[in-house]
Formats: sequence, C-alpha cells, structure tokens
Amino acid sequence: MDCKRWLALMLIAALVLCGCSASSDHSVSTIEEIISTKSRTEEELTPAGSPASETSASADDTESTDTEADRAETESGDDAHTEAASSDDHTQTGTDEDVPEAFSYQPHQYVERIAQEIPQDHWESLYHLCDALRAGEDTFACSTQEAYEWCMDPGVLANLIPAASMRISGQSDDGTAPFKDGTGRIFYRMPAEEFAAREAAFEETVAGILNSVLEADDDDYEKCLKLYDYLETNYVYEYEGRQDGATADGYIYYTLVNHTGQCIDLAGVYSFLLRQAGVEAFSVGCYDELDHEWTYAVVNGVGYHIDPTWALKSDRGSEELYLGYFMMDDKARTETGCPVDDLTVQLLPQFWVSRSTVSITAPDRQFYTGEGTIFTSLEEKSKTLVYQDRDGLEYRMNYGKSGE
Repeated sequence: MDCKRWLALMLIAALVLCGCSASSDHSVSTIEEIISTKSRTEEELTPAGSPASETSASADDTESTDTEADRAETESGDDAHTEAASSDDHTQTGTDEDVPEAFSYQPHQYVERIAQEIPQDHWESLYHLCDALRAGEDTFACSTQEAYEWCMDPGVLANLIPAASMRISGQSDDGTAPFKDGTGRIFYRMPAEEFAAREAAFEETVAGILNSVLEADDDDYEKCLKLYDYLETNYVYEYEGRQDGATADGYIYYTLVNHTGQCIDLAGVYSFLLRQAGVEAFSVGCYDELDHEWTYAVVNGVGYHIDPTWALKSDRGSEELYLGYFMMDDKARTETGCPVDDLTVQLLPQFWVSRSTVSITAPDRQFYTGEGTIFTSLEEKSKTLVYQDRDGLEYRMNYGKSGE
C-alpha cells in the first residue's frame, strides 16, 4: 500500500471515529462533506452497478469509441466524406495510464438556446435551489411565486436536477404557503440526509462516466460521438413500459442509474451528460403520427438532431455503432418519420416551440454520414472520422474544419 493510500485510509478512520463520538449531532451533511470523506479508490469513486462502473469494467473490451472496428449497410456522402483506400494512423483515445480527472459535476445547468423564454431570475432561483439541496437545507432564495413554480416543476427537476425529481415537492403537507417574501420552501419526500447522500452518489456517478468516456481535450463533436457510443453500448430499451422505479425516482435519474428506459428517458440522459460535458443539448420531440423524443445538440454554434434510442446496440443485435441517427439535419430527421416543423421541448414553459420565440433548426448536414453508416474509427490527431457504408466501402470525414 503506498503512502498516499495509507494516509487516506487513516483519515477516513479518524473521520469515522469522530462521527461515532459525535452521535448527538444530527445536522445534515452537505454534498461536499459527503464526497470529501470518501476514499478516492476506483471502487468507491464508481459505485458497483452504476453506469460509471460498467463503463470501467468494459474498458478493456471497448476502450472508448476509437477501438470499434465496424462494418455494415449504408449509403452516404458529400464532399467532406471521401472514400479511403487505407488508414494506418487511427488515434486510440483510451489509455491505461492514470490521468487527473478532467470533468467534475456541474450542478448549475443552463440551456442557452431556450433561455430567452425563461426569465433570468428563474434561473438564479433554480441555482439557489441547487445549492440549498446540496447543503441539506429546507429553504432557498427565490424571486417570485412564478419562479418558485418553475423551479419545482417536475419536468424542470427531472431534466436539470435529476436526483431531486420526485424526491422534493413544492406542496406543503400542512397547508402553509410554500413561497413567501422571497423565500421558497423545500418539502422533502425522503429524509433530508438521505437525499444528500443520494445526490452525492449521483454526482459521483455522472463524473465517473464523463472521466471514463471523455478526454480533457475532446472537442464538442468528439464528446457527442463518445457519449453516444457509451449510451448505445450500455443502455437497453424498456419494452415493458415505465417501471415503478422510474415513477418513484424520476425518469432521467432512474434511467441513468439503471441503464434502461424509453425514448424520453434516453434522450434526457444523453442531453444531461452532454450538458455536463459542456455541450449545449436538450430533449426535443414530435407528437403527431409518431410520438418520439431525441436530443438536439449544438456543435460549433449549429444545431443537430441525435437519436440515442434507435441506435441501441442491444436492439440492433450488433456491437457496431450505427451512425444513421447521429448528427442529422432537419431533412434527415424528417425522412426517418419524425417531423420537425413543430417540435416540443420539455423545458419550455409553452412546451411547443411554435408557441414560443425560440428557433430550433438543424440546417447543416456536414457531419451526417448517411442512412445505415457504421462507425469504424476516430483519428483525433487529424480530426477524422472513418466509417463504412452498406457495401463495406470505407470513407473519411474531417470533422474539425468548421468552427476551428
């Protein structure tokens, strides 16, 4: 056992002894206190059964998106996509060396593209709520009754504070006012200290996923692709309908922890992970002839449709990463049977984009490889994606030319 590991264990032992001797102190621990007292070993950083632990366990087999050698069906191509005769400089993004963690949990979520429809004081009130929850408090500074209602909206909580979804409420049990004179009350549906532990574990799980899948110097396209591969590899579709856990835990929290869900859940998880990685993303949907939700992501200032549900490897019966639903423009998304002329956004107060002033379009197809294309490799040094069409022909696409 090295010196640092020995010192860490001694510190934990001291903290445990202090905690036992202070049994009369029933104050709620903050998130930072919970996290700081944990050992930094891989087992404790990544709880067993969490997405991060499964990713770590499978790292030797998949080593991230780069190591997949895929073949399959499809057609493709524009001028940026050139047929490749050979490729010997494939960059491997995985590494066996220990590196400092590049990503940490970001509790304050912000979605710029739809922010104009949500007053700034609502966002500030939401951040006060985040901080209060992480500190185990039962009140938070809140600007108005309207801001309080937005912060406590189930859809807002599910998407922006997943661990709090279905675990806190804006409804009092005794009939007293939930909001008054700039103060909002938090009504926990579980003991506050248990919630703090739940939030801490969730934050560590999310940070573990990001640090096992991504690298510090990844650009937004690489983050989108690597997290897409992570989701398609590790999650399965829940055909039996929503389970009781999804209702009790909140659908994004439940799906991220249990690796199963339907389109609204999978799109929510993928969008949440992208935002945590610094990529603007949120769930959108169509509710017409087909009811479906997917992710809208912004790369280099341009929006794209990414569907994490229809490319699940477990559904396709293949270990190859299907790219036909990745980085779609409006035309490609519409051709799959999902009209984009009147999208829905859960975080919008109006729900329907047509009833807001927000513009959600995806006019660009420079990153779209075509229906049926299969991922082969990622050459990060040259910013090149290598993929195959349905005939097994290999193509190369430079994804670093825009916005750099």
